[in-house]
Amino acid sequence: MRGRFLGEIAEGRLERGEQLPAEPDLAESFGVSRPTMREVLRSLEADGVVRRIHGVGTFITRAEPLVRTALDLDLGVTEAVSAAHATLGIEVVRVATERAQPWVAEALALPAGALVFSVERVIRANGIPAVHGLDMIPSAVLEGRGAAEYDGGSIYRFLEHSCGIHLVGGIAEVTAVVASRRLAAALGTSPASPLLRLDQVEESADGRPVLVSREHYAPGIFSLMVRRLRHQRADLTARVREEADPKDHA
Repeated sequence: MRGRFLGEIAEGRLERGEQLPAEPDLAESFGVSRPTMREVLRSLEADGVVRRIHGVGTFITRAEPLVRTALDLDLGVTEAVSAAHATLGIEVVRVATERAQPWVAEALALPAGALVFSVERVIRANGIPAVHGLDMIPSAVLEGRGAAEYDGGSIYRFLEHSCGIHLVGGIAEVTAVVASRRLAAALGTSPASPLLRLDQVEESADGRPVLVSREHYAPGIFSLMVRRLRHQRADLTARVREEADPKDHA
């Protein structure tokens, strides 16, 4: 419910300074009970998103995202939430060792049907569902790592501190998608609402792909920024052509 409300702000349907309708009307428009809407408004007021003035009404006071992070820094979601001084919450939905799906096997350069260690989580910022994350590690990478056990926290910390693997970063791809019913339920938004998806393959110091992550970002919580550098025109044109059709430059 909070995610849906923040999505309305992020998409411009609710703006800073705007007075909200009365609680009964809000509850009806969002399809929830009045007590539920009252709790949502109370929690949003505690986070500084709305201001309630007795006898006057409730107003939008903040439209900025809770977390800002730079895409050119290889920072995990949990690390980004903590760095923004927001309260981090992690819900581990599922942990399993399973056969890799074809897209996972391809990303990790694994043979078909290879085993992967899979972790599904919902990351919250100040109690708000912000990111649904699916992380997969080749089981072979974890073999011989002693008694290393995932503790439910940062995947990067698990690989680096518990497994002794030196991560050096990797390639991330960002796309816009619409929420499935399952993702909408996890992130507290509406089915078919817009989400940002980030797919990344993380490599170790020896050049092996050791982690593939698929993250879906709820609207209005994260601001993802990237530093763009201007190259000389000839260099820039050549680079664009190479990235558009890398096999021509192999």
